Amino acid sequence: MRHLQRLAIIALAFCAPLALAAAQPVTAQPVTAQAWPSQPILLVNGFPPGGGADILARLTATHLATALGQPVSVDNRTGANGLIAAAAVAQAKPDGNTLLLVTMSMVATAPVMPGVTLNFDPDRDLTQAVIIAGLDNLLYVNPRLPFRTVGEIIDHARAHPDQLSYGSSGVGSSYQLWAAQFAAMAGIKMIHIPFRGGPPAISEIIAGRVDMMFGNLAEILPHIRAGTVRAIAFTSAPPSPVLPGVPTIAESGLPEFRADNWFGIAAPGGTPRPIVERLNTEVGRMLADPAVRERLISLGYQPRGGSIPEMERTIQADRTRWRAVIQANNIRGE
Repeated sequence: MRHLQRLAIIALAFCAPLALAAAQPVTAQPVTAQAWPSQPILLVNGFPPGGGADILARLTATHLATALGQPVSVDNRTGANGLIAAAAVAQAKPDGNTLLLVTMSMVATAPVMPGVTLNFDPDRDLTQAVIIAGLDNLLYVNPRLPFRTVGEIIDHARAHPDQLSYGSSGVGSSYQLWAAQFAAMAGIKMIHIPFRGGPPAISEIIAGRVDMMFGNLAEILPHIRAGTVRAIAFTSAPPSPVLPGVPTIAESGLPEFRADNWFGIAAPGGTPRPIVERLNTEVGRMLADPAVRERLISLGYQPRGGSIPEMERTIQADRTRWRAVIQANNIRGE
């Protein structure tokens, strides 16, 4: 009996530390950039294939796949000026495996646009990672029209109010805002014809059913080179070296005119900071590559990069600036 009692005491002595250890709460290990990614990544793009957004999304996806060691595929979810895509990513699991090709309009102009109802909060439900690039944007026209300068367009529009039509990638889009700013500064009236993205609008300009559009160089450059549209002027300085001789609108009679746009990467709100910082770092490395920079410039982009706080400050500044344009021109979204 005494022998059995001794064995029981020894057993308890060994089991007690194990039981104590089991009773301790398990502390979750912090997510690290080194542990991510462990599966393929989806980069959601809210605009159609072939446009400026899609070109940049696929170039970025290729470089991220190499840097992160996982496939990165582009998912085009069009509609509502990219807000359908933004809402989908905002509702996704914040694990770094679903990303958004975010645009200025999604996070800067949509939140301050009357008539636009967002089913997500851009500041709460999206985590900004990095601005990839700005865009060289310009005013272009159907080549069968006689216009070759900004002044000629303004003179014609003043003599024939509401005769010239301009396309856009949607009501409330950046393209519409630029045209509204242009019309207000020039004192003219034009007809707005919205489309579901830039490429459909470009098709209508080439066909001659729409007169002109403000858009980005990346998606229109092949058509300029083919002669199916005519470049008139860039929307901001400096003009792109890709089209030497094409002036800016500011130096063509409207000195206060400036309009730009940018694309970046965002993740669902709550995505761990190490993942977001890793994205920022890898895109920064991509943009530091001279070959990549040269490729982007040749396609009509302005390589940007920068820190996460810089991106957040840019968004706030753009909201302030474009809110004033929206209010002054009584623009409403859909």
